[in-house]
Amino acid sequence: MIHVSQLVKYYNGLKALDNVSFHVMEGEIFGLLGPNGAGKTTLVGILTTEVKPTSGTARIKGIDVVNDPLAVKHLIGVVPQHRSLDRKLNGRENMLVMARAYGVKNPKSRVEELLALVGLTDRADNGIRQYSGGMLQKLLVARALIHDPEIIFLDEPSLGLDPQARIAIWDEILRFKDEGKTMILTTHYMEEADRLCDRVAIMNQGKIVKEGTPEKLKNEGIMRSVVTLELKRISDDVVEEIAEFEEVEEVQVIEKGFTELHVYTHNAEKNIPQIIKIIQRHGLKVYRLRSQEPSLEDVFINLTGRSLT
Repeated sequence: MIHVSQLVKYYNGLKALDNVSFHVMEGEIFGLLGPNGAGKTTLVGILTTEVKPTSGTARIKGIDVVNDPLAVKHLIGVVPQHRSLDRKLNGRENMLVMARAYGVKNPKSRVEELLALVGLTDRADNGIRQYSGGMLQKLLVARALIHDPEIIFLDEPSLGLDPQARIAIWDEILRFKDEGKTMILTTHYMEEADRLCDRVAIMNQGKIVKEGTPEKLKNEGIMRSVVTLELKRISDDVVEEIAEFEEVEEVQVIEKGFTELHVYTHNAEKNIPQIIKIIQRHGLKVYRLRSQEPSLEDVFINLTGRSLT
């Protein structure tokens, strides 16, 4: 569906994209995860024909984004990071302007259909200045769908939204996936990428440093889980025996009026039953157990030495 090969982009001598290559399959949500300045928005700008690359190629359904931008525009819908709405118009009027720009048949009917889809029918005659951040984002999503595109680009779709509005936008994105839409989503929210994306490309300083499903990125051996157990006491023999497991990287004992055992492991699912068995064999009792799995932010920090925020 989307094929990107060795994209490079310079701005005033600074390299914003550095030989970026990837592909997106039909019907999947592909995430670009990274902090501000990683190159995500520049990459989306190229794919949506708003930015010309210095070198490299990008094709959408076989169409080159540089050679035939008009054909590409009819295939895609864009939810931009910056809210490019006409504040002199109300919600319905903003939608109608876009519908007519794309030559949509029965534009009024299509606008009403999409306003209903995102739950804005009752507020459609309100001026844009009266909309909350969540309502503005919903209107941008509806506007991007006006010509029923096959592919949707969402550039930081939940940036600046409160948790309730963010979840509402996520629900809309998942609904579009159920309808078979292909989506590219840029974000620096690890939870957003983890929850929504089929595959994720981690970007840093204009490069893709790792790509895969969220689960693969978290579990392919470069990260470790933390298993925490609370006990009344523990012996050195137990600690030494747990530390001998091949997957265990480190064991820490912390005294807090009770004993807290931290086991850092690359395979918590396998090790937890083994740890419990050892503790019980020594006549000890576990009062509380929790396991913290690695997150996409952990993966990012591990790969780049930087935080996502």
